Amino acid sequence: MLAELSPLEVTGLVVSLVGLIPVVTQYRSETKLFTAGYVLLVVGMLATNLETFALEPVLNLVEHGVGIGLAGVMFLAAAYVRRKEVITAGE
Repeated sequence: MLAELSPLEVTGLVVSLVGLIPVVTQYRSETKLFTAGYVLLVVGMLATNLETFALEPVLNLVEHGVGIGLAGVMFLAAAYVRRKEVITAGE
């Protein structure tokens, strides 16, 4: 059963979980959208690995819809808010 896991996907999960440590420990209210986006990427990586075992259609939707799609929206929002702050500070 574990042999069915893709080494690349397991590595991606491990790297994303290790990367979660500085994201969470350095959390500030100004970085909440970035943090949310990163957490959603981790959820996607977790779903990628879990779909090997069960609920493949549902977890595939979670991987792509939440883990990639919604994370992208969060990063877009974070970039928009940050750019707005930079422009406002320059005036």
